[in-house]
Amino acid sequence: MDNREAKSILSIYRPGIDDDDPQFAEALAEAERDPELRAWLFEQGKSYNDIREKLRRIPVPDDLGEKIVRGRPIAFPRPTTRARIWQIAAAVALLAGISGFFLRDLVKDRGLLSQTRAAAGAAAGTADGSTVTITGEVLDMACYIAFNLSGPEHADCARTCIKNGLPNEPLNNRLADYAAKTITVKGIVRQRDGFFMLDQVTLEKL
Repeated sequence: MDNREAKSILSIYRPGIDDDDPQFAEALAEAERDPELRAWLFEQGKSYNDIREKLRRIPVPDDLGEKIVRGRPIAFPRPTTRARIWQIAAAVALLAGISGFFLRDLVKDRGLLSQTRAAAGAAAGTADGSTVTITGEVLDMACYIAFNLSGPEHADCARTCIKNGLPNEPLNNRLADYAAKTITVKGIVRQRDGFFMLDQVTLEKL
């Protein structure tokens, strides 16, 4: 296992949860031998903890479970101050940055459907570890999840959300320039606990 492969595996590593997995154990051993990789993993761990703490501060609606079961739209409480908006946005945008590009309306010839059904589509058409090229809209996940909004008219909001409160993940600042735009990217499909993401993403076409 080389540095590149170990970093790819450790990008979805969860401290204390994945330690017994042989694949993660091998990647962690590589990090112990490689000072650069070890430093990167340390920063990655800090980011993971930041995400967890920020998401824990977000209030969960009392009727969330019932609405999920019934398939109704979920109305998250709107913050009373702009600072609270950025706090929530930072938490979710940070998660989006670490996981890679989250794209909407993915190309159907790969078996990938819209973002709301991306996991099912990816499972049907693309194997974990496959390299794919896909086209879609770069979304700010805070706006998209909470208010189901996307498109050019929300680009300014998305850019502001992405650029605020993200101390550990430089990827988001680069993503901000592409907010609400349709782009083509190439990356490696990764699956973890039923969730799919793109790793080692490169921009192919704007």
